Amino acid sequence: MIYGLYTAAGLLAALCIYFLLRRRPHALFVLAYEKAGAAPKHSSLKGEWISPQVFGRHLNWLSKHGFTVISLQTLSSARRLPAKPVVLAFLGGYQSFFTQIFPMLKQANTPVAVFLPPALADAYNAWQDPHREPWQNLLTENQIKEMQKSGLIDFGALCENGEDLTLLPLQQAAGLLQESAAVMQIRLKLKPKGFAFWPAARFTLKKASRLLPEGFGGLVLTPLEGPNKRTGKKLFLKVLFPARRPLAVRWALWKRR
Repeated sequence: MIYGLYTAAGLLAALCIYFLLRRRPHALFVLAYEKAGAAPKHSSLKGEWISPQVFGRHLNWLSKHGFTVISLQTLSSARRLPAKPVVLAFLGGYQSFFTQIFPMLKQANTPVAVFLPPALADAYNAWQDPHREPWQNLLTENQIKEMQKSGLIDFGALCENGEDLTLLPLQQAAGLLQESAAVMQIRLKLKPKGFAFWPAARFTLKKASRLLPEGFGGLVLTPLEGPNKRTGKKLFLKVLFPARRPLAVRWALWKRR
């Protein structure tokens, strides 16, 4: 009896170790960031911030360990991807991305996806509670044009006014999603390469699938965290947040070895 218990415990421990250490040789990672720079002193959203210095170390680490940063365009259109592909995405369309991160990307010739609320260019993140953190300026139209000319930035859409679509009735949310793509093309002269559900307090894949218009051909970033099981074309993508959970993300990337 006791021997059987020891055997079962040993098998359970071995199984846990296997799942903990097993490699993910074909995983695709999407590393998602939000605000760049130093968080305001009394902010309760400090996990949304990444300093340029830390982001630079992330780029160096990825390069040193054989990862290749690819664009959304490459992800959606390439027949074959590099051995260890990773997508970098910045969510929110904050002006701090242009001032603190974009110069680094130009120097390193690194592609990044920026997801922004198209109706709020030249404005601020009015969707956020200013009691949690002061409002932050969003990208201007001129900054967006300059980044577009660089060829390094793929642009994706958030809800046009930054609302959380997962909290809205299905029909209203579907209408706003389609309007977001239209505003992006008409006002900013950009064809969105994808859409991101962010913020997304009540996200489910079932509801998200019903929101997408028929024939939608872009990629969709979800708030679901983790690696993506397959490289190549995939409509819904999980993400990892290095600024929020740096150790967990480093561990996940290490398992891609």
